[in-house]
Amino acid sequence: MLCVCVCGCAAAGYTVFEPIAVFSDDILFSAKISGGRADYVYKRMKDAISEIDNEISLSKADSALSRFNNAAQNERIEVGEHAFNLFKLSCEYYELTDGAFNCAALPLSRLWRVDSASLACLNGESDAADLPSPERVNETTAYCDPNTVTAECVDGRYYLTKTNGNTELDFGGIAKGYAVDECVDILNEYDVSSALIDISGNAYFYGSYIDSGVSSDWGVGVLSPRPRNGPSLSRGYVVALSLGGDVSAVTSGDYMRYRTVETSDGKIYVPHIMRANGVPLGVEYDGNNWKNSDDWVISATVIGNSSALSDALSTAMCALGIDKGGELLKKVGYKGLIFTEKKYTIIGEVSLYRPDIYDGYRRYDYYEL
Repeated sequence: MLCVCVCGCAAAGYTVFEPIAVFSDDILFSAKISGGRADYVYKRMKDAISEIDNEISLSKADSALSRFNNAAQNERIEVGEHAFNLFKLSCEYYELTDGAFNCAALPLSRLWRVDSASLACLNGESDAADLPSPERVNETTAYCDPNTVTAECVDGRYYLTKTNGNTELDFGGIAKGYAVDECVDILNEYDVSSALIDISGNAYFYGSYIDSGVSSDWGVGVLSPRPRNGPSLSRGYVVALSLGGDVSAVTSGDYMRYRTVETSDGKIYVPHIMRANGVPLGVEYDGNNWKNSDDWVISATVIGNSSALSDALSTAMCALGIDKGGELLKKVGYKGLIFTEKKYTIIGEVSLYRPDIYDGYRRYDYYEL
């Protein structure tokens, strides 16, 4: 997640809208808007987020996505335009990342007990449940493929059909980014000069930051995935950035949703991010047992024009690893930072802002891609 370091926005001429819960979950939406019809623009954005949620929420039994997941093989399900667009984008990102971003991985998340429902039941406690066998992982991975779903637009109506009855979709990996992009489209309709849109860490910086009529870059802090200086800095920054306007910044990491599993060989840390082989980030099989790897990506930040694409890429970089993830970001032309337990790298020209005072930054070794 990102922490936006902007103080005194009200005094600087921004209308500030405090965080509210959205997406039927603990996800928060906040905004700071300068210029234009701020109150009306905010209402439009809030309504748009609600529309998206009503279509794709897995906690709502009557949402289009819930109906699709419960549908039988070859049963055509009508969905809304947002659900349709999210599926098409997810398929595009699946191909772009060689399967590292996968909207059809919900059965795998459930198998490893790192889906939202399972993690809510655990409530942060260690889990003694057995880890799945490699054979079960392979069986499940076989149908966790968005290519087993067909999408149609007929006479202005949208349909999804699964060709494998076990396939289930979850757009949580890009829903926040997609919603941010929808909010930016609304900002473009009005005479907004500067704004910050933030949906639980998916941030968009619209225009330059303005203070007393003077424009400047935005200051953005990336939360430390592994606080190094004790619990008092558990919400400290690993690094801070200086960003120009009209750009999104998104961070994914293994510390956001995970469980710890008690085994005969000790605890295993199981993050919610799945790799293309159906195994969570940082977990590997040694021929006899599951164990944690020596080093893996713990935080990936992506900076680019599209928040939805940045959302997908930040997840994909975690799954792909520091080398392949960094090369993918270079290929796309977006900027970013990747941290493992031991090292970090920077992709593109990223301005670091006062890194000497932020927790952990100097304790990672720089890694040249």
